[in-house]
Amino acid sequence: MKQEAIAKQLEEIKVLLKKKDDRALRQVDKPLSFKEACAYLGFAPSYLYKLTYRKVIPHYKPTGKMLFFSKCELDEWIFEKRDERSKKKEAEESEDEDAETDSSILRQAQDRLAQSDKGNSTRMKLIKRINAD
Repeated sequence: MKQEAIAKQLEEIKVLLKKKDDRALRQVDKPLSFKEACAYLGFAPSYLYKLTYRKVIPHYKPTGKMLFFSKCELDEWIFEKRDERSKKKEAEESEDEDAETDSSILRQAQDRLAQSDKGNSTRMKLIKRINAD
């Protein structure tokens, strides 16, 4: 008997918590108007129009005219772009390191060639040609 009453109360609590979570989600992901999105993102209206026209930023036009935005989707879009920039920066840094390594190896090879046979004009011409490139 007591276990049934406890189980029933537990189910009621679960239902109430689910309703509360649903309400909280709706409030967090409340649609933003165009002006609210401009203020939230800190963008000028003309720039936000440009992003929507190019379909760069997630937006909705339920009536075909007015623009609406999801705050959660805007946050995801912002962080997605940030992650893309950081990955691109890491790739560029890696390429720079590879280029520096290649140039140092090339200099070492040139120095060894020059030291091993200073009298050989063919090798000297080759070194000059490499340096010119």
